[in-house]
Amino acid sequence: MPYPERDAYHIKAIQPDYWPNKDEFVGHVTGGVAMNVVWDIWEPVFKAPPCSGNEVEYDGHCFRIHTGLDDAIREWTSKGVIVTGILYGTPAWARTGNTGCSPISPAFERFCTPDNPADYARFAGMISQRYDGLHGNGRIADFVIHNEVNSNTWWDIGCGQGVPCDQDAWIQSYVDNFAAAYDLIKTYQSEAKVLISFEHHFDYEYDRPSDDNAMLSVKTFLETFHQRVGDRDWKVAFHPYAPDLMRPEFGPLDLPKVTYGNPGVLMAWLRQTFPNDPHAWEVEFTESGINSSTPSSSEDAQADAVCKTFINTLGTPGVTNYIYHRMRDNVDEGQLQLGLVRSDDSYKQAWEVWALCNHVYDDPPQLSCGFENLPYTKLRRYVKSYTITDRHWASTRLPPEDFVEEASWKLHREQQPGTALLYECLVEQAWPGPHTFLSFDLDCEGRLNLGPVGYIYQTQQPGTVALYRCAHSTVTDHFISDDTACEGHTVEQLLGYAVP
Repeated sequence: MPYPERDAYHIKAIQPDYWPNKDEFVGHVTGGVAMNVVWDIWEPVFKAPPCSGNEVEYDGHCFRIHTGLDDAIREWTSKGVIVTGILYGTPAWARTGNTGCSPISPAFERFCTPDNPADYARFAGMISQRYDGLHGNGRIADFVIHNEVNSNTWWDIGCGQGVPCDQDAWIQSYVDNFAAAYDLIKTYQSEAKVLISFEHHFDYEYDRPSDDNAMLSVKTFLETFHQRVGDRDWKVAFHPYAPDLMRPEFGPLDLPKVTYGNPGVLMAWLRQTFPNDPHAWEVEFTESGINSSTPSSSEDAQADAVCKTFINTLGTPGVTNYIYHRMRDNVDEGQLQLGLVRSDDSYKQAWEVWALCNHVYDDPPQLSCGFENLPYTKLRRYVKSYTITDRHWASTRLPPEDFVEEASWKLHREQQPGTALLYECLVEQAWPGPHTFLSFDLDCEGRLNLGPVGYIYQTQQPGTVALYRCAHSTVTDHFISDDTACEGHTVEQLLGYAVP
């Protein structure tokens, strides 16, 4: 079956927490859901055939059908909602050799790595076959292979908690699991997307394999993974939580983490690092949410931040899926209250923001939080006034605090004939504060690439205006303008033609 492509109006998805009213999501134009597909629930013990009535046989093993999940996938598929499966959870029988595994809490034994990648791959193959959309069981279209594998908490090869991790062995163990699972998944669903899952510790300074809570940077992990996984068309499943999970704030200067504030940094780095692998340039946000608990946050702050997450996601070409985590507060997560509804199922303000932002089928459409700009990204020119000068910021994402919008134009979010991709480049060291300029150069002319902002026409089209990159004549500052004379300053280059 062909892959069920989603356009940007349907990028909104959710971890539904088995919410009983699926039509409520469908009515609010929910494009997808994430479902936890947990191996140790499906195969808590090894059992050879013959299998009983509530089991399915696959490759000499009996798997116990998870009826709640089974029913949910079937129903979601029937309603046209794309299902992402998160495949994790090593059963005890499959990890007896991982004697050094030191779970961070008693509930985390299932994140000890399996002894044999073929055992995990068998489970993944069974799931891919069962949920291929052809056998009346519904369809899983996206497969996430384990969870947040750059964190020892979620991918424990037998180290951490005082025992230094072998970085090479850590990555290789995941490569072996991914490759084996990928090959079987693709046997039954050649068009499925198979993804590697990361949390938000992005830059090299997070290579800390000897820490008690060991971690590896996304950069290091993915560079090594790519070298070893062969020609498989992997994709990234990223979790762009705020820098502090308890707080609702995020922004474009969040490095060395990649968050909802600076998602373009990841997108630019993937293009720079894997220039011959277009499959690597597409990213799915498969888990992240905004805390609402006091004193670090509030329900009002959560609602405002949820809208901002959509603005930055939609302002970043290449992000194709955004799964909000989660529908309902989880009491096991304590003060981390990410739900759009409370644990008693009463609605928070964030639910209304999330639910109503992409009502594209209303007459007229009711769109907000960036959806109103589609199929374009909105390129904004911002300014921040200092005592003796101004600094400008050009982006389709939200700027740092205290920058004020001056003007805006529209770029295409998807490539169109005759367009070229523009990037946002950071000049961080310019006194008295940072600013950005736009460039077609993936390496940002020696500056940090904050990510793609959209596609601009290279020749004049009906209804478009010329857009210029300008430099201030007396101070270090750049800005964009549709004035041919750059408002009395230096014309650096014609960028192209944008929709006003």
